[in-house]
Amino acid sequence: MEQVVGIETPEFGFLNGRDCIYIESVTQDNYDNLVFRGKINVRLASKIRCAAFHPYELTFHRVLACFSCELDTYENLDRCAHLDDTDFNVVENSKWLENLPVRSDFDKSVYRHFQVFTYDVVYNIIAVSYDMKKA
Repeated sequence: MEQVVGIETPEFGFLNGRDCIYIESVTQDNYDNLVFRGKINVRLASKIRCAAFHPYELTFHRVLACFSCELDTYENLDRCAHLDDTDFNVVENSKWLENLPVRSDFDKSVYRHFQVFTYDVVYNIIAVSYDMKKA
């Protein structure tokens, strides 16, 4: 059974709230990295609690698949309800990852299913790893 688990980031802690993660740009490079840049509303982060926005860079490494959807539409999908928990998650026992028809030379066991909930858009990403830092 799928289980959504919040990710505690080293810099900000857990991120929670529709106004928490803002994205200014998303880029994908030739090495299958997907890079999000924007600002975190740290009033809604568990480690830093001040009235400020901090720039961040979130990179997903060896991206295999990415799906984005407008937030309210995503929440209306039967199987994709946003739990009122954290906005940066890993989906354990992901049905999407399990059913993804990858190439025969790819090892699916090294991939993970991540979710990023922003103010307007939800991203579901299948990647090997991620790193997040203050920019």
